[in-house]
Amino acid sequence: MKGGLQSMAPNAKRAFLTTIVLGVLAAAIYFLAVEPAIASLSRERTRLEELKESQRRMTTDLNSAGTVQKTLEELETEMKPFAAAELKPLLGSYAMRAKSLLDPLISGAGLTDVEFSEEPTRKLPAPLPMPRQLHARAAVRITAKGSYQAIASFLLMLEKNLPLVSLQSLQIQSQQNPTKQTTTMILEWPTKGALTRK
Repeated sequence: MKGGLQSMAPNAKRAFLTTIVLGVLAAAIYFLAVEPAIASLSRERTRLEELKESQRRMTTDLNSAGTVQKTLEELETEMKPFAAAELKPLLGSYAMRAKSLLDPLISGAGLTDVEFSEEPTRKLPAPLPMPRQLHARAAVRITAKGSYQAIASFLLMLEKNLPLVSLQSLQIQSQQNPTKQTTTMILEWPTKGALTRK
């Protein structure tokens, strides 16, 4: 090869060497620039496909957001009576909260000399699996005076306005004055109990 290169004409020798240099440069450009660019382009294509898939999922979620919102609104509407019926302590007292809720009904029915007191809270059986929030029924004793009609009117208004409140017991002590019958009733209200876990 060496003898052959020396025996070549100067112009041919220059052309040959130029070809070799250009070949080396072409190989260097390919391995140092073109091949990394191709690999980078492949990665970017993969990333673009991932972004397109992510966008497709987000579009699907956005399209279903209206349906989800409507379902949530329907559930909230269904749960409103339960939320409204739940007895929450007022200044740490169930009796005070019951009084604040029942005073308008009591006044409307015409009952007088009303007294409120708390009874022991009754825990409800826990379903399985155990829910995070347990529920109970808070009992409130109410003593009042009024006619049989006033007592019945109060219970009818209670049933209409607070349908999830249950009447545990009702006692009426007959008095000589028919408008001053003494009644003692225990009402049970749904309420939240202890948390089973955080």
